Amino acid sequence: MIRHMTKRDSRRCRWCGRTISEQEGPGRRRIYCKQGCRQQAHISRKLAAARGLSANEVIVRREELEALQSHLYGLQAALEDVEADLRSDGDYREAFEWLHRAAEPFASLWIEPRGR
Repeated sequence: MIRHMTKRDSRRCRWCGRTISEQEGPGRRRIYCKQGCRQQAHISRKLAAARGLSANEVIVRREELEALQSHLYGLQAALEDVEADLRSDGDYREAFEWLHRAAEPFASLWIEPRGR
């Protein structure tokens, strides 16, 4: 079953990215899915401030950045190939499968935030 995301159920935890369920009753809307994420975000803010980083800056390991760039390059190449196939009335299924294979690594790719 295909479920279309609505604005209501698309809220994500600011730390881990998990979906936050809609809360009932009064009070501020939650921005973290659980207390552990809230605590990690707090520690991360403290460490970032100690290192002179702003709220918009992050530190990423070079290996993780290079892996992301590699996957992005693969996806860009796949999009160009599929675009050419679609212009030439090529096989849509083959084009879709190629694009799907190129996009698949992004489904499991997650650069985990760290509080250390």
